[in-house]
Amino acid sequence: MSSESVKTLESTFSACRAPVKRYQGCLVCHFGALSAPNRPESRLKIEDTLSNSQSIHRHTMSSSLRSNPWRAYQCLARQRVRIPQNTRHLSSTTLRSANNAASNPLRSAERAKRVQEVAKAKRSVVISTVGIIACAATMYGLITYDVFGVEALKNKEEATLDKQADAATSTPTNNGAIKMDGPTGFPSDGGPPVIPVHGQDLVDQIATGNSSVPYFPTTIRLPSLKDDKKQAGDELSTADGDEYQLLGLGIRSVSFLSIQVYVVGLYVAKADITELQQRLVHTAVHPPSNDAAAISGVGADAATSLVPPERQQLKEMLLDPETGDAAWSAIIKDDGIRTAFRIVPTRNTDFMHLRDGWVRGITARAQQKKPAPGSEQPGEFQDQEFGTSMNDFKAVFGGGQRKNVPKGQTLVLMRGAQGALDALFQPEASKPIQWMGRVSDERISRLVWLNYLAGKTVASDGARRNIVDGLMTVVERPVGTVTQRVV
Repeated sequence: MSSESVKTLESTFSACRAPVKRYQGCLVCHFGALSAPNRPESRLKIEDTLSNSQSIHRHTMSSSLRSNPWRAYQCLARQRVRIPQNTRHLSSTTLRSANNAASNPLRSAERAKRVQEVAKAKRSVVISTVGIIACAATMYGLITYDVFGVEALKNKEEATLDKQADAATSTPTNNGAIKMDGPTGFPSDGGPPVIPVHGQDLVDQIATGNSSVPYFPTTIRLPSLKDDKKQAGDELSTADGDEYQLLGLGIRSVSFLSIQVYVVGLYVAKADITELQQRLVHTAVHPPSNDAAAISGVGADAATSLVPPERQQLKEMLLDPETGDAAWSAIIKDDGIRTAFRIVPTRNTDFMHLRDGWVRGITARAQQKKPAPGSEQPGEFQDQEFGTSMNDFKAVFGGGQRKNVPKGQTLVLMRGAQGALDALFQPEASKPIQWMGRVSDERISRLVWLNYLAGKTVASDGARRNIVDGLMTVVERPVGTVTQRVV
């Protein structure tokens, strides 16, 4: 053979011998790890032996190649045949491993569990959707078809109120007698004028807007309280008492959830309505401020009623958070007007809870009236007598055997002609009224009244607005006038 052929065979033989070298290296490493993993001298001996073996092998192969080329060719042919077989063996092993992994029972159980969880979640979504649709359809059906008869009950109540209104406004048969009569609300028996409040239409009761306390009476009779020798818990008679007319009402709510606590209404003694008219007109003509736009002019002092622009200005003054306090004080501070707040809880409560709310309002308003720093004049609510009166007020609602106020029972706060505060309690409509106590200091009752009527924050804004609307009806008519006609 020529020298070029020999070189070609040697290069081919070297390429084929690479897998053999790798195999030998793996054997050496494996043997070294098993025989002496922690002996460096043994590893060096093995490496020297392997190097010598490789040198001898190369020399022997070169000699054999030159002496017998045909045999070397056969060896190379066998090596080429073995390489694809090893490749096929490796690929088949990989496929078998994949098949074993796919048929692993543990992995199959996990896959089945996941499938079951997904199916369960889908069923839950479907059931929830069906439930929501069913609830919505049920609510729509109940509202549309009035299953519980709410609409019929409402119509029945409206019919009853209409009958009462018709009976109150019906004209008796003319029998030739002379009768004093006038606009709606004025009596013909020579008694004090009774002015209907806006929206009441002379009905005996007015709706409150609360289901627990649905109605409030338009007129009530309260004891005269002329006898000072009373003790807490004494029963009072209303036979010799005075009638009070409702001016307006509202609902007391607390917290951001607007939880309704009680219904409150302001009443005024019918005999004092004329005095109330005069003070309202005077407050409108001479508002307690230095505003140049206040009502004034020739004949202002002689005014006996207010025209619509004047009534609107008075209404804005009473509702104003800044000037409302002074306006209401000018109306109720002086002696001569008897008023009362009627309170009916819409849920079970107690006197301590009600008292704490009033005390917080009184304290906050008294702090607002503190004199400026450096002022020599004492504050109106800073003396020792006022502190004593506050303790008396707390004692009225803090002592005694009765502490709870169940839903539907009545509590009345009366402000007398001289400003004294009397607390009355009536467990039921069929039972007599009980006297709880008295606070003689006019400032206490005035601050409690202002807590419902004036300022930025009031106990019930709805009640304040409704009361102001009722007062606008009062000032529509001339002060103390009664129209007469022959029937």
